[in-house]
This record gives sequence, C-alpha cells and structure tokens, in this order.
Amino acid sequence: MRYLATIFMLLLPVTLGACAQDTGSDVSVEAEVAAPFESDYFSVMTVGSGPDVILVPGLASSASVWDGTVAALEGGYTFHIVQVAGFAGAPARGNQGNENILDDLATDLSVFSEQFETPPALVGHSLGGLVSLKAALKPNANFERLVIVDVLPFFSVLMDPEATVESIAPVSAMMKAALLAQSDEVFSDRQAEALSALTKDEADIERALQWSIESDRGVMAQAMSEVLVTDLRSEVQAISVPTTVVYAKDDAIPNMTAIEAFYSDLYSVLPNAELIPVEDAFHFIMWDQPDAFVSAVKVGLGAQGLDGDAD
Repeated sequence: MRYLATIFMLLLPVTLGACAQDTGSDVSVEAEVAAPFESDYFSVMTVGSGPDVILVPGLASSASVWDGTVAALEGGYTFHIVQVAGFAGAPARGNQGNENILDDLATDLSVFSEQFETPPALVGHSLGGLVSLKAALKPNANFERLVIVDVLPFFSVLMDPEATVESIAPVSAMMKAALLAQSDEVFSDRQAEALSALTKDEADIERALQWSIESDRGVMAQAMSEVLVTDLRSEVQAISVPTTVVYAKDDAIPNMTAIEAFYSDLYSVLPNAELIPVEDAFHFIMWDQPDAFVSAVKVGLGAQGLDGDAD
C-alpha cells in the first residue's frame, strides 16, 4: 500500500498565480504571446503554432512540468500553458481563501475555451485532469477532445473502493488540517517521501519538492481536500468528446491490477474513451517516460498538425 498511501498523503496524484505577464512559474519554453485571457485563478502563457491545446498541471506543480512535451510538439500545436494561482511560487490571488478552487478553475477554463473559433484540446495531469473533466462538463464547454493523465473520476476509491463523498469528507478535513499544521521541516520531509513514489529520477523528485515548498500551503491544502471529495463517476458519462486516458503502469506499483480495473471501470461510461497505459512509469509519466508520453498525447490529440502521424 506504500504507493497509494504516499500518493494519498500528497493528494495524488501530486500531483498550477499571477497575471499573464508574471506567471510566477519557471516555464523554460520561450513565451511568444501572453494569452489575452484573465482569470483570478490561473494565468496562461502561449507558445507554438498550429491547433490549440490547453495544458493543465497537477497539485503544486509548475507549468514547466510540460516543458518536455511542449518542446517535442510545439512545431505542430499552439500550447496554452496554465499556471494555477498559488502553486509552485505563483501568487495565490483568487485562490487565497477560496473554498471552491477546482470548480472555479473548471469554470474559467470553460470560459477560456469559448474564445477559440476552433475548439481546443484540453490536457490535464492529476488534479489538472480532474479539473479538465469538470471543465468539459460545464454547459458552455467548447473542447474538441480531452487527454486525462493519471487520475480517476473519484480519486478516493484508491483508498477505499466503497468510498463516498460523505465517508471521505471527515478524512479530507483531517488531512487538510494536518497539512496546514506541519512545520516546514516536517512538510518538506513528507513531501520528499511521497514524491519518491511519484517519479523515478532524483533530480525530478527534487524539482517537484521545490514546487511543493514554494506553493501556498493554504491553497495546496484546500485543493487537496477538494480532490478527495470530488466524485465525477456518474457525471463523466455526459462527456461525449473523444477522451484519451493515459495512466502509469509499473511493476513497482502495488495493486496495479486493481488500479487498472478502476481505470477500466470508471471510464467505461464515457461514450468515446480510450485508455493508454504507459509502462515503467510512475505518476509523473512525462518525466519517467517522455517519449512514450509524447506518443500517447499525440494519439489523444488525434495527431493534429502532425500530418496524421500518431506513432
């Protein structure tokens, strides 16, 4: 249970602020255009050319988690890279004291989607994937397709297969309080331990750890607690756009058979869904298996802008 326990401790999947001119993130790709969209809950930087793709990172993550993916694909796409307010050093802004972070992110993402003449694709990792599902369910959502990375419609079934929002609510509140009460030293130690089950390379563990340390603790704790009580199992069946679910698969992950069954079962209600496991990867698939991850994303995007090559 080490994998699930550490993931649960971090929100897991641990797995983005500032205005568009000052994101507070360490995105290394050069921003060509600051997207003309303002939100109290996230900022957006835009790079590349081609069909539009919105990228949403996970809990406490910087927008730069997408750097490798963007570098591999930006010749064929225009990427709109989200930085969630309060994560990875970005100013908390509208997420400060916000008790509806996930829904506000989803609402503004759906509003953002309306600005595109041709519907964009939406790609979300972890918390970003859950927010992407919520955004796609908004009445005004204007997305062409979804790519959901390593998250279930109800995360808490990984701890208790019989979990409900009601049964998890007190656990969620307890975990939020515990996270807020931790000293900086204890917080750092526990995040480092959890992250060792979420990505393989020591440099990547350290990078993600710094993002957690730099995140606004209140925003992080609130977002974590919301993920635990967000149950979209019955709602996702209303998502009709093509949806690709990419998930980590590794022999070092305990109960992998049961985890795969959850992916198969909980996404089976989507009328147009495809599951792609990525072997030899933990939660940060884009770091552990970058080439396989890019290939899976290309499949999820329908290889738009890449001459139909999804290989």
